[in-house]
Amino acid sequence: MNVLGLIGIISALVLLIVLTYKGVHVIISGALAAIIVAVSNQLGAAAGYSTFYLAGMGGFVTNNFAIYIWGGLLGALYNASGAARSIAQATSRLFRGKKEQATVLTTILIIFVAGTLMSYGGISGIVLMFVLMPLTLELMKESQIPRYMAPGILLGCIATAALSMPGSPQIQNSAPMGYLGTVSMAAAIPGFIGGFVVLVLNITYLNFSARREIAKGRVYVNAPGDKQTDTAADAAIPHPVISLLPLIFTFVLFNAFKVYIGFSIIAGILLAFILFRGQFSSVKQVLSLLGDSAASSGILCLSSAALAGFGSVVQATETFAQFSGSISSIQGPPLFIAMFAIMLVTAICGSGPAAIGAALPMFKDTFAAMGVNSAALHRIAAFSATTLDTLPTNAGYIAATGIAKAEAKDSYKYVGVCTVLNTTIATFVVTLLLTLFPMLA
Repeated sequence: MNVLGLIGIISALVLLIVLTYKGVHVIISGALAAIIVAVSNQLGAAAGYSTFYLAGMGGFVTNNFAIYIWGGLLGALYNASGAARSIAQATSRLFRGKKEQATVLTTILIIFVAGTLMSYGGISGIVLMFVLMPLTLELMKESQIPRYMAPGILLGCIATAALSMPGSPQIQNSAPMGYLGTVSMAAAIPGFIGGFVVLVLNITYLNFSARREIAKGRVYVNAPGDKQTDTAADAAIPHPVISLLPLIFTFVLFNAFKVYIGFSIIAGILLAFILFRGQFSSVKQVLSLLGDSAASSGILCLSSAALAGFGSVVQATETFAQFSGSISSIQGPPLFIAMFAIMLVTAICGSGPAAIGAALPMFKDTFAAMGVNSAALHRIAAFSATTLDTLPTNAGYIAATGIAKAEAKDSYKYVGVCTVLNTTIATFVVTLLLTLFPMLA
């Protein structure tokens, strides 16, 4: 193997992580890292950037832009209209019963149920982080769960099973369809079992951890500049049943009628416009909201595309070609080889969607030659892409920590257990089930 090329890939990956952690935008750090890989692997700086990096970005945008842009718009409508708050409050009332104050477990369950419902309705996971974090903090304050656990609780829901389970319109589940010719419910039984495993592990762990922290006297503390939650407008928010309708409509179109994911979300947006029109004062307000959301969603898409572009440059090197070729010579169950390969690409890319965009075109023919069923590969890819994507330098985690006003040194261990360790366990379970019972694919 090309030692210099391997050193270049590792050095570029380290640089990408460090620069992103230091606040350099991933569009910039991704390009710099890609050029280092290209130069150290004799691709040439110009060819590495223009031919491979930008082409990789373009391919990712082509495949995923619709989900980012329309999912972002749907999320913006739900946030501004109060529909997201309505769903969260209804879920809260359901779990509270007659209790005035939510318990620790009740708080965690409310966040997980509300987050899963909205994820399955097509709202982007990144958008949901901004939509649900204020509500998460509000509920945590009531049950005295320490503020620094907020990123772990929220990401433990929206960045795990909600992305990878069958039927989810999120990129981790929808993107493999385009590469493999599969359906959104591919390998449904193992997928739902895996989703159940990670949700149970996360809820159990977070409940135990929160109770332990509270017992030690570590409770919720307001951050500087925190304001009291304004509940005066709660009476004007949409009814929770009405709020759920666009999400249900999107889910049914995508899964039952096999409508293209972008069109399914657009249909949900149009229904949301009709149902929530009374929540907006003017057409100008709506247009401004959509413009701001489109701009932010576009940046999010390009950020993930930058990581996919970096992965494309790595993919173009002889060093990685040697690694790819060695995959087929590894002895062992093919599905586990596929799992480890996609997890590795996820770590390199630092993004689940980017990993799928890089790994499936790269490995699908190799895995097919090994006898891997495409439906099984779809589900394993969806789960594998939720494992090593949320390392401490992940942009989504950094943003979640910033919104929660929490210190990374206090918050990451909860994120790491929920979104790295527990998702890896669930991925192993899914892969084992599909290995032992191939008919489930």
